[in-house]
Amino acid sequence: MRASGKDHIMKNIFIFGYYGFNNIGDEAILEAIVGQFRKQMPQVTLTALSYKAAETAERYGIMAVSRNRFFEVFHSIKKANLVMSGGGSILQDVTSSRSLMYYLGIIFLAKVFGRKVAFYGNGFGPITRPLNRWLVRQMINQVDLITVRDEESRQLMQALGIQRPITVTADAAFTLPVLQGRGVSDENHESRKVGISVRSWKNQSIYLPAVAACADLLARSGYEVYFLPMQPPADTRISEEIMSQMTQKAAVIKVDETPSAMIRAISEMDFIIGMRLHALIFAAIAGVPMVGLSYEAKITSFLKLVQQPCAGEVETLDKDQLINTVLAFLKDQEQHKSNLMKQRDELCRKSAQNAALIQNFLIKEEPS
Repeated sequence: MRASGKDHIMKNIFIFGYYGFNNIGDEAILEAIVGQFRKQMPQVTLTALSYKAAETAERYGIMAVSRNRFFEVFHSIKKANLVMSGGGSILQDVTSSRSLMYYLGIIFLAKVFGRKVAFYGNGFGPITRPLNRWLVRQMINQVDLITVRDEESRQLMQALGIQRPITVTADAAFTLPVLQGRGVSDENHESRKVGISVRSWKNQSIYLPAVAACADLLARSGYEVYFLPMQPPADTRISEEIMSQMTQKAAVIKVDETPSAMIRAISEMDFIIGMRLHALIFAAIAGVPMVGLSYEAKITSFLKLVQQPCAGEVETLDKDQLINTVLAFLKDQEQHKSNLMKQRDELCRKSAQNAALIQNFLIKEEPS
């Protein structure tokens, strides 16, 4: 008799992604995925690829293998029933072709071993180099189940020649809760607060002074200014560089480097100015309106999705452009928050579909 239902799913799932690099956004994705599997499919054995395997295993209570130990990675893929890309924007060649080849190699090995492959709420692209585009097309057209976090990712896949069915869901992190507890400060609960998330990128000499000028203006207007390092220590350094250009007081928030701590801190903000995607996603989870700073299409895409303003591309951003966008935002802040809240619940629902689709897929794959 064929087993059915989540209680009968006994599978090994190998999850690959950008884990163990101290990026709070990617850790949020893995935390959310593990949480959804524990809730929906508790019998499943999870193994994650990580730069810091021991830390990942301890933090999430799962198995983990180091991405640099190739024999262990090879063995984990071979014994898995499902090899799964666990969210994020790992399939792109803007930052590196080498990492793209690494992830495509995992898909290739999975197919050599006859394993099923799934994408769990992934972002996609851009893929710019002709050889990379060809390789990505060959590999992804062998993937058994594809869910992506936004419509733009689906369109980019289809434009590249991906012919597999693609379901648009939402980023995995949207299933994370907002926990109560200490966030930024035990004092001044009634004061206005703004959070700022920045990262290192091209043309920093252009956008860093713009952010500093805007932060100064907000501080003079009575806001407490907090910088939100989503990938310390790199984000901490760039935040401190902006602070050195300011004349007013600001601080880098000091919380545990975990998704739950950062979401809790962001939940205390009146609004945020964000460059990192998951700073914006965390704000959406917490119901905090935002002004975005775009460095890649994924930022613009997300802001459009949650109906929040974008101040422009960081590589050409000037202080007047940023300040004018923020001032216009503040005049209509309640409407922006209302727009956000209308979208948030739907994104949470769509995010939960990722695990549900994986569950249904595994049930169908159960032997008779």
